[in-house]
Amino acid sequence: MTPLVTFRDVAKTYPNGVVALRGVSFAIAEGTCHAICGENGAGKSTLMKCLFGLEAPSGGSIEIAGHPIGADHSPRAADAAGIGMVHQHFSLLPSLTVAENLVLGREPTKGPLIDRAAAAAEVRRLAQRFRLAVEPDVRVGRLSVAAQQKVEILKALARDVRLLILDEPTAVLTPQETEELFERLRHLRAEGLTIVFISHKLREVRQLAEHVTVLRDGRVTGDAPITDLDDATIARLVMGRDVRAVHRERRPATGPEVLRVAGLTRGASDAADRLSDITFTLHAGEVLGLAGVEGSGQRGLVGVLTGLLRPERGVAEFLGRDMARMDTAALRALGLGHLPADRYAQGGARTLSLADNAIGDAYRSGALGRWPLLSRKAADRRAAELIRAYDVRATGPRQALGALSGGNAQKLIAAREFAAHPKLLIADQPTRGIDIQAAAFIRARLIELAEQGSAVLLISADLDELLSLSDRVAVMFAGRIAARLENGPDLTPEALGPYMLGLQAAA
Repeated sequence: MTPLVTFRDVAKTYPNGVVALRGVSFAIAEGTCHAICGENGAGKSTLMKCLFGLEAPSGGSIEIAGHPIGADHSPRAADAAGIGMVHQHFSLLPSLTVAENLVLGREPTKGPLIDRAAAAAEVRRLAQRFRLAVEPDVRVGRLSVAAQQKVEILKALARDVRLLILDEPTAVLTPQETEELFERLRHLRAEGLTIVFISHKLREVRQLAEHVTVLRDGRVTGDAPITDLDDATIARLVMGRDVRAVHRERRPATGPEVLRVAGLTRGASDAADRLSDITFTLHAGEVLGLAGVEGSGQRGLVGVLTGLLRPERGVAEFLGRDMARMDTAALRALGLGHLPADRYAQGGARTLSLADNAIGDAYRSGALGRWPLLSRKAADRRAAELIRAYDVRATGPRQALGALSGGNAQKLIAAREFAAHPKLLIADQPTRGIDIQAAAFIRARLIELAEQGSAVLLISADLDELLSLSDRVAVMFAGRIAARLENGPDLTPEALGPYMLGLQAAA
């Protein structure tokens, strides 16, 4: 097959001395889906940023259709060459509408003004063509994470690309949305589109890709047709060793009641925040899994339980205390931990150091000095301990959180929450978008936390993860609990599907 992109000894060293790429060489054939696998920090995103013009290589060369890219290669030049990229962390402007985001930089005009009707019509045309339903007039900041991902993909496809780079595109999609996306991508590939698919999910890689390249520590450790490598071999190439799956032995809820939710109801214009008569209990030492198609009310439930939203009626009690009468600070003081779905919007601050992100509520305890005078050395020491214990790949406590790979940022935030030994932990998509090893590490820590007596509410779009960790599973649909199910060998992702889609109810 003719190579569309060829990497020759590509290297990247940052001014701070961090080496991201070490002589990477391989080719991407035109009209194929080429997967790139590797743990967080392996160099996958850096390599694609070099191809897209967001980073400049320190050495080596990149050819597009046989033509070397120049030193002035930029996103504008990549766009002109027919390269589109959907980033793992969205590049959308939340204050603008979907239509305004999609036509940004190439706005249709009507006289001296932007033709908003034409922009909306363009969005509807693209949404129908690519089967990614979005509303053109909704502000992006009000969309669910999954809906924002659809907008990102549409924005890239809107520019008639010949090569589409997808960096963890399914991290925020449900299994049904993922299959719909894959079906459309297969059709686009059949029409001649070349796809680069960056993913940690080997099942998805095998579903979509024809060829796979594996990176580890900035080097190529494997490059072969997908049919030549089994999953164990790919995982070994990714990690440099075998990785064991993490499973929790099921156990009945014998600990005291930690969380009681009864008749919780909340109206909202956005279905993701809407709740209707939610009822369940959660006990110490128990993991309750919460499944559901994105936007089924999970966000509203988490908002109520973390003090960000107020219910209209119903009861939510944490250790016998009315959560509706407590703000977030009071809930955390009582022992609430929260690992949010968006590690940056709610979990941490990109521009602050790891030490600042790691101290969390610890400054209230006096361990870091007497408030408001905190010891920088004590904060750095605490961060260094968490970095070491959770194997966060970082240069040190003073590095900015935003400088870390997604998985390492997630591990730092998880370390902060777990280190507080919460009585109740709400883990919302705890392994979304992170590599095999990091995911296994966080899952093992969740199990340890439950075994130490914490109650864990686990919300996950990864149904295999949900079933491997939970004692019981509740399924949400349209703001309601559609099913409460005991976990066991007969409970499979396929069995959960009808409840998630509202085709079956067993509440």
